Amino acid sequence: MKRTHLFLVLVAMVAVFSQSCKKKNDDNGPVIENTELLKAWKVSNALEGTLDVTAEFSQYRLTLANDGTTKSYTLVDRSGTSTTGTWALSTDKTSLTLTPSTGTAITYSAVSFSATELKYQGSTTGKGGSVTINFTLVPA
Repeated sequence: MKRTHLFLVLVAMVAVFSQSCKKKNDDNGPVIENTELLKAWKVSNALEGTLDVTAEFSQYRLTLANDGTTKSYTLVDRSGTSTTGTWALSTDKTSLTLTPSTGTAITYSAVSFSATELKYQGSTTGKGGSVTINFTLVPA
């Protein structure tokens, strides 16, 4: 009987000790996803249909950041005008929406990305009306 009690006490001590040694995951901070996007990007190729318009976007820069609570961006458009705001990637990772601090949100479609390349399709107003441009960006 004494042996059984001693064994049970030993098992209980091992159980308590093993629980106290486990790492807690409560303090790991926020999980940041899509880290490949978090950098400054510049245009390496811009096509309006089959027409290469890359030279028109030499000033274009898109910087995406995420501090764990806010996904922020800075966009310098082709004329050099800078806007800031927040960004969101769709659940299926095929569209990127930039929501400026003031103004209307911009959504880019056909998004694909890796650590070295970001591709998307966007609309802009050209001389003949709205046109679609396919962008390929690389780290700036």
